[in-house]
Amino acid sequence: MNKILMFSGGIDSTYLAWKLMSSGIFLNLHHVSIRNDSEKMWKPQYNAIFGIIKYFIENGMNFKYTQSEFHFFGWRLIGFDSDILLLAAQKVAQNFDGKVEVLLGWNPADMLRPTIADRAKRSVTANIWSALVQSAPILDMIADLKYPLIEWDKTKEEMIQEMPKDLLDMTWSCRRPVDGNPCGHCHACKAKNNRLF
Repeated sequence: MNKILMFSGGIDSTYLAWKLMSSGIFLNLHHVSIRNDSEKMWKPQYNAIFGIIKYFIENGMNFKYTQSEFHFFGWRLIGFDSDILLLAAQKVAQNFDGKVEVLLGWNPADMLRPTIADRAKRSVTANIWSALVQSAPILDMIADLKYPLIEWDKTKEEMIQEMPKDLLDMTWSCRRPVDGNPCGHCHACKAKNNRLF
């Protein structure tokens, strides 16, 4: 089955890509660059991803990389990134022969965040994905969304300790960098900088 991993270049999706490809699985990595005025993460994120891709190539991993961009300059609010990822995933999935599995790098702790938990309770992501699949030209082509890190019950701490340090150091998670550098204060920065927790 064709597998598309929605790849952000953060710890979770990079770990998931590394883990699956290290086991010999071919992945289609697709990055969605969401660009707006309020968060400046897309510039350093973009640079980080190409370092990670180079690492994957140099380590003989089998994959194809593609990307798309969404520009929201001039708008203050754009909603949840995941909604945009689902739209991009559906568009990309239509280009494959046979069944397509879409992988999201969500981890168990993500589901405990109040806003995410509320969306899960109301089946927001599931409903959006169902509607997108129904709008595809070939309805039986796209399989369900998969959340391997949740299925594996993989914690951020475990990912950080298992991932090669040089690969971990390339990842980018900070949403509000200062002058192109990680802020050092957000949860993502603290997690990355404290490998031992």
